Amino acid sequence: MNKNILLFVCLLCLPSLVSAHHSHAEFVGEPVIIEGEITRVIWNNPHPAMLLKSRDASGTEQILRVQVLGNVNGMRRDGVTGEEFHLGQQVKFTGQYSERRQGLVLATAAEFEDGTTLVLGPYTSAKGAIYGSGNVASDIPDEPPSLFRVWTVLERDRTYDAPMTDAARAIKEAWDPILDDSQRDCSPLGMPGAMMSPHPIEFIDQGEAITLKLEEWDGLRTIYMTPTATGELSSPRMGRSFGRWEENTLVVHTSEIDYPYLDEYGTPQSSEVEITERFTLREDGRHLDWSATVFDPLTFTERFVLSTTTWHWLPGETLQPYDCEPLENLFDG
Repeated sequence: MNKNILLFVCLLCLPSLVSAHHSHAEFVGEPVIIEGEITRVIWNNPHPAMLLKSRDASGTEQILRVQVLGNVNGMRRDGVTGEEFHLGQQVKFTGQYSERRQGLVLATAAEFEDGTTLVLGPYTSAKGAIYGSGNVASDIPDEPPSLFRVWTVLERDRTYDAPMTDAARAIKEAWDPILDDSQRDCSPLGMPGAMMSPHPIEFIDQGEAITLKLEEWDGLRTIYMTPTATGELSSPRMGRSFGRWEENTLVVHTSEIDYPYLDEYGTPQSSEVEITERFTLREDGRHLDWSATVFDPLTFTERFVLSTTTWHWLPGETLQPYDCEPLENLFDG
């Protein structure tokens, strides 16, 4: 497919994805082309950023802050490393302006002077490494099915309108996606929001416990497989998890979660919240299905399924470090 046609097709997908993980609700309107000279590049999670010297409609010089839609790890898997951008470079960005912060742009694509184009967001990875493209390697080794490997997101779904009490809904409506977003200063999400990530995960068998590593925020969970396990919580925001096997399904119950939000959109949860997860390994050994059911009588009017994910196994995939720089620091100096 012609690269420009591919770029156009990908851009059609992007506007509906701007709230896919970190909140980008402030970026509205039709995508526009913004041209200028790069004066600074910061290539860190949760989103890379650049300063762009440009001119407005009247010809007046302006400095724009360009925030990239994609994350560093996903774009690295897609072949975009950040080395494509350098100081003094002329670039045309496709993006949307913030309606709340002047001079801030969310970039979804870039075009260079030689005509080369890059898509800078989800649904671009040939390996399905960012949200999942559906492409699965054909040379899967003939190995016995196992939970204990690295899993990459293929498909995700979630409940955005949880059955909240009136008091909980008032808290959510008062939540500010800019001022109250904990991730902007590199504070990791707690359970269950930490599991609703586009990044890969890895299960490690530790005998009486299972270690679950999350690429995003370098997260770590311990799932105790004996009901008598006690001790200090190494990560209170993740809660205390106990697991059991039901045939090919790992059922995990988590409580004692010290984290105020259910997700990255300010949905509250109380200290009474309990999460039941089901990780089901399919017979083909190449797919893992997950669901998370929430019970919190102080916040929600009924028990409900919050989210589901299907991961697939891509042999050779590994977890990458999650190097994060607070968004407040991206444009300082």
